[in-house]
Amino acid sequence: MDKIILHSTPIPELRSMIGDVLREEFQKFKSTNPSPQQTTSEYLSRKEVCKLLKISMATLHYYTKDGILQGYRIGGRVLYKLSEVETAVEEIDNFKGKHKR
Repeated sequence: MDKIILHSTPIPELRSMIGDVLREEFQKFKSTNPSPQQTTSEYLSRKEVCKLLKISMATLHYYTKDGILQGYRIGGRVLYKLSEVETAVEEIDNFKGKHKR
């Protein structure tokens, strides 16, 4: 067990020392654990996809149901991968000009 040493330190100095230690630990924690924003940046919510594609929620539902877009249930939410949305837009644009005869 470590020895306990009692020392009279002025409160402002003690606060400064504690603040320095907390800042160091927070920086370590922050560098090892990416923020939720960083981890989900490649995913879009349904509302974001609708805004990006300029479509309604109903159209997005049909795109998902028909397999045009792939939705992922994550934590009770439906999210879409940005790369898949961009790919689907390119495919839809290519398909628009080609009607079946």
